[in-house]
Amino acid sequence: MGSFAGEPAIDPPKAWPFVALGDVKPPEVQHADRVSNGIDKFILARLEDKGLSLAPQASPRTLVRRVYFDLIGLPPTPAEVESFVSDADPRAYEKLVDKLLADTRYGERWARFWLDLARYADTAGYEGDPDLPNAWRYRDYVIDSFNQDKPYDEFIIDQIAGDETEDVMGAGDLPKPKPEPTVALTFLRLAPFTEPRGDASRHELLSEMTSTVSSVFLGLTIGCAQCHDHKYDRIPTKDFYRMKAFFSTVAIPRPAEGDAFQLGGPIPAEFYRHGEKEWAAKLTAQRHDELKKQRTVIEEIEKIEEAGKRADPRVDLTEEQGQRLKEAKGRFRFLEQDILRLQPYAMSLRHSYGPPYEPGVPESRVMIRGEWNHPGEVVEAGFPSVIAGHQDPATIRLDPFKRWPTRSRRLALAEWIVSSDNPMTARVMVNRLWGWHFGRGIVATPSDFGKLGGGASHPELLDWMARQFTASKWSVKAMHRLILNSQTYRQSSKHTDPQAEEADPENLLFWHFRSRRLEAEAVRDAVLAVSGRLNPEQFGLPIFPPLPEGVAEAVSWDEGKWNTQDGPEGRKRSIYIYQQRSMTMPLMQTFDSVVCDGTRDRRQNSTTPFQALTMYNGRFANEEARHFAVRIRQEGGDSLAAQIPLAFKIALGREPAPEESERMRALAVSTTAGDGLAAICRVLLNTNEFVYVH
Repeated sequence: MGSFAGEPAIDPPKAWPFVALGDVKPPEVQHADRVSNGIDKFILARLEDKGLSLAPQASPRTLVRRVYFDLIGLPPTPAEVESFVSDADPRAYEKLVDKLLADTRYGERWARFWLDLARYADTAGYEGDPDLPNAWRYRDYVIDSFNQDKPYDEFIIDQIAGDETEDVMGAGDLPKPKPEPTVALTFLRLAPFTEPRGDASRHELLSEMTSTVSSVFLGLTIGCAQCHDHKYDRIPTKDFYRMKAFFSTVAIPRPAEGDAFQLGGPIPAEFYRHGEKEWAAKLTAQRHDELKKQRTVIEEIEKIEEAGKRADPRVDLTEEQGQRLKEAKGRFRFLEQDILRLQPYAMSLRHSYGPPYEPGVPESRVMIRGEWNHPGEVVEAGFPSVIAGHQDPATIRLDPFKRWPTRSRRLALAEWIVSSDNPMTARVMVNRLWGWHFGRGIVATPSDFGKLGGGASHPELLDWMARQFTASKWSVKAMHRLILNSQTYRQSSKHTDPQAEEADPENLLFWHFRSRRLEAEAVRDAVLAVSGRLNPEQFGLPIFPPLPEGVAEAVSWDEGKWNTQDGPEGRKRSIYIYQQRSMTMPLMQTFDSVVCDGTRDRRQNSTTPFQALTMYNGRFANEEARHFAVRIRQEGGDSLAAQIPLAFKIALGREPAPEESERMRALAVSTTAGDGLAAICRVLLNTNEFVYVH
């Protein structure tokens, strides 16, 4: 590859992580009794070098709660806790892991992590923050992919080149892309977008695709080389534009007629999930029926209004009539938007058809200083030289008749990303899975394996796991099993070891399990689960849970996008909440879940007074605490002596200690302004134990 300014033109040998995956063997360790699989050997070997050991295994009650939250994002029921704790089978824990991996709620939990990487949102951002009516289908695609354990290599190809995978062997027309990969290609269009400005906007669009694909799948900040050679990693500017050239023939449909924001149109994609076509047709018919009713209301009140304007003296609408008209117009607009969302389209893209119908492969150039109108050296599509070891052009496999020269460029990139020639993809994904389970990756910066990432704490372990990943045919669930069945994962989080704390205060060697706060989605879902009001319905349109007072008033009927749902539909799991870039739902924002503008590999993990205030004084927490109390009475009767233990079992998965029971009893008796049992429930929702995984 080319040298940096002032450096000799010498190609340095490649170093980890850019070298091929080695045939690493787990090391021998002294404490073989603490080994469940190869992970434990790598972790123990490093610990034993420091004179340390793994922490004792967590208690069964702690483990069952940890695994439930980790795999499905919900607390276990009291019956599920007792079933596991009382199971004498030596394989009880392994069976629990398998059971939860087969649970369809697993996909809802793990898709959320991926949606952060994909910068998923239901609106485009910028001025007006227009709706992206078909984006929700990508969210459901991701949930399905995790549930079905879609091989990760296929998952990647779907999202980068799903329209180019069908072989073209004859002289006829191109095959019609299948609906599922068409939906998957939404990945490339999820960046914020504003009104187009010609070539400048196209440069920005393709540059963002290049940067996102590089960081998400390769763990490299290639986007930092858009304007100049990377300041820290051996990524020259030329490599950014060689990568960008793979996207040079991307074609986005023209905006829909009447689209004032000019976002670019959708692509037809039939509903392909089981029962989805019938569901969409039924819901569309219902929305049309309600639309007629709202139109009737609007017309009737507007007639009254017009008559009042002509009257002498003028007669204005009553306050009630004015409110009804405002709400009917708002509801009418929301219904129209739902009908648009229910059409069989995807926010997708395709390749240009090429000559003679559309432009051919454009000339790709380095854009000096990243400026769209300052072209420099001509480049051809190619892979990052820091990985490939050269800057040769990539081979683009064309159809036999070379009728479609604009096709297969993204496919060439996607196939290289998942090939054995590229060691980064498996390393990066395995590191992400590890980080999502342990709260910290083996490489602490999951989307930056470069010099600023600080390197890996256990590079041999990461390589060994990456080999296991590819050997399992890219099975994400196989990696979950490997990680969760290790003794390393099953360690206690409450273990104290002065020697270990002095030698490794940051727990970089994983000598105990790291306690961590639940993500915002899991906090909300857990509250709804213990109150008994979580709606288990899966998939479908975005939901609009009630907003806090003040915020709800600001989101007006005639201008806002938030179609508040006070009923069960607004109590589905948090992954279905409408992702509006100009307004994150306050509860989510309080717990560090902000709607994405760019790819996000980690969330901030803050501790603020607002979190305690939200969980104690907020409308949502107080309402669900009251319903939690109703559930306790229904299941436990009217005796406080029975209610308190049941509340602890549901919320925390355990019995209360004697002193806890006494304090709760005193709280219930002393509560004068309301329901004593509801006060107990509210306190339980506010405990660290409720919002932390230990």
